[in-house]
Amino acid sequence: MQRRKVTLKLYPNAAQMAQLDAWTRLHCELYNAALEERIDAWRKAGKSISYYEQQNVLPQIKVDRPEFIALGSHALQQTLRRLDLAFAAFFRRVKAGQTPGFPRFKSSMRFSGFAYPDPAGWKLMQHGGRGATLRIGSGDAALSIRARGRHRFGGEAKPNDITLTRRNGQWFVSVTLRVPDAACARERTADMRRGVDFGINDWATFDAGPPIANPRWVRTELPRLAALQRERARKRKGSVRYKRLSRGIAVLHDRIVNLRRDFVHKETTKMVQSCAVIATEQLAPKTMSRSAKGTVDAPGRRVRQKAGLNREMLSAGFGMAHAMLAYKAEEAGTRLHLSHTRQLKPSQRCSACWELVPKTLAQRVHVCPHCGHTAPRDRNSALVVLIDAFNTQDTPGTGVAARPKPRPRQRGKSRSVTRETPTTAPSGA
Repeated sequence: MQRRKVTLKLYPNAAQMAQLDAWTRLHCELYNAALEERIDAWRKAGKSISYYEQQNVLPQIKVDRPEFIALGSHALQQTLRRLDLAFAAFFRRVKAGQTPGFPRFKSSMRFSGFAYPDPAGWKLMQHGGRGATLRIGSGDAALSIRARGRHRFGGEAKPNDITLTRRNGQWFVSVTLRVPDAACARERTADMRRGVDFGINDWATFDAGPPIANPRWVRTELPRLAALQRERARKRKGSVRYKRLSRGIAVLHDRIVNLRRDFVHKETTKMVQSCAVIATEQLAPKTMSRSAKGTVDAPGRRVRQKAGLNREMLSAGFGMAHAMLAYKAEEAGTRLHLSHTRQLKPSQRCSACWELVPKTLAQRVHVCPHCGHTAPRDRNSALVVLIDAFNTQDTPGTGVAARPKPRPRQRGKSRSVTRETPTTAPSGA
């Protein structure tokens, strides 16, 4: 059995939306009270309170505050566990020397929602096609909310837990499904071997064939976004018009997110369905998009240009594409090869003679002074990672391509590290 998550949009009526908002306020109150208890216990007595100590107080809370009974014991426990995870992440960042980010009190309007960690207290009924009904609670006080959405796993998928989320005045439910391995399998239509180089000029460039253009969602909506932000800056903070414009900005950002996710889903699905081997480099968008501002003692250079480049890199969604390729390749039995970028240097290496040819970011054509090979820079990078996929020392390849010139191993350095999805036979093979 495997776990997959699917998100459905909810369509509550006015009374149901008011009830969901009231439940969210109660969960937010519990979260803030538990956070205050932990802070006071440490300040006054130097004592750390664990999740289990706070969980054991829930029965008494429900006696003193009967309105918490309708929320369900498991949902309340999940809210306390959410706070416990926030503290665990805080201490992990402290030990790692990162910016700690102490857990903060939350406003009820900024509290995203609540969750049911097991099948108790709710039921999801699918009505064929895209229609569904989510029933929360029991008895006369239960809510039956219309939902819209579907998944591809059929009737064998069993719901395991749900998370209700409020975003821009709309409600969504994310359902975790327990799915048999056979239902997860994807059917491949071809057995191509392709190298892929993700970039900004073109979203994806292959070793052969036309590239995939970059839609540039943020750049397209940037004039409208800037106009709304300028208009909001002229309004008094907290006024009705200020809040209305803030909602408009949030809706615009949400639209960009939805367009990006839909595009990446479709393109990664096409890649996986048509390829038996996909090779690309292991990117780190968080590191690549660091600010060039620098410090007071050592200020950075070309800060505005780097900020624009960072915006384009984050808008392209490279990290999202890698995550989707990983699980979709496993479902389709496709081998996904992620080359170690710093050791392989795909952008600087010649795919014909395997020599390093240093280039600046502005040089978009690869011209090798050693062998005379000329190719577009991104296509040359795609060829390099494809050759590396079949000639790694760590994981044996299945292809017949040979590296023209073996890369010498340098002393004192570790071997090239690659990550690959396990190769499984596609369904119907």
